[in-house]
Amino acid sequence: MIDTVYNWLFIAALCVLGLTTFAYLLRTIIGPTFFDSILGVNNISTLVINMICIVAVLQGESYIVDVALIYAMLGFVTVVIVCKAYLRSHRIHRTNEFEHIKHPKHITHVEGGTHD
Repeated sequence: MIDTVYNWLFIAALCVLGLTTFAYLLRTIIGPTFFDSILGVNNISTLVINMICIVAVLQGESYIVDVALIYAMLGFVTVVIVCKAYLRSHRIHRTNEFEHIKHPKHITHVEGGTHD
């Protein structure tokens, strides 16, 4: 009896996590900024890890948790690499942007004037 209740609870949790993952997927695609997309991908990764662990409990197989750990490491490395690439491209863009700005010439001090 209690096993049946736990199975239904785990299945309901999988459904809720699946719907939340879909919502984050939409946020990742529609997100107005790059950072929204990165946070969406990171949250999707976390939710998928949770779903993999729930499936491991439902199946009674502990090796599936190892798959979740590997997925967590891959998700972390992916987010770090994408952020680093974005920051590098942003830095290059900013450098090119500042080259076009003309800097004012150095202003010299006018002698003879006093300010009280």
